[in-house]
Amino acid sequence: MTTCKSCQLIRRRDGGAAPPWDSIYRGERWDVAHAYNTSYLGWLVLIARRHIEALDEMTPAEATELGALLRVVSLALKRQTGCQKTYILQFAESAEHPHAHFHIVPRFANQAPEDLAYRVMRRLGVPLSQRCDEAEMNQLALAIRHQLETMRG
Repeated sequence: MTTCKSCQLIRRRDGGAAPPWDSIYRGERWDVAHAYNTSYLGWLVLIARRHIEALDEMTPAEATELGALLRVVSLALKRQTGCQKTYILQFAESAEHPHAHFHIVPRFANQAPEDLAYRVMRRLGVPLSQRCDEAEMNQLALAIRHQLETMRG
């Protein structure tokens, strides 16, 4: 799908042109990246490698890989950020991203009340001036990549 931003980013990863934050993990059926439009360091996204718009479109193999990845990515994020747990969100409603993807968001002990549960979504789609520093995203991405390689290898 040419207008799907998720598909465009997958093609960039396939071409080897993605920075570390946008290419944390490349699986057979799923990619892991840091969200590009967030003010929240550690906001990861698990993206289906083929264009699907609803969970019922997943193959059994995609569902199996997804389940395993949700666990290990959450664990790696917890180990690298010190978060208490992770939130997992899935909507695929954005006009730019109708593509099935999961947000994996760290939940910290000292998190502000206005960022708890679904309210954390206010930290996504923020103006460029409020977004995470790319160098920090790359540093965290490389640490998580190493953690995933250790856990999956």
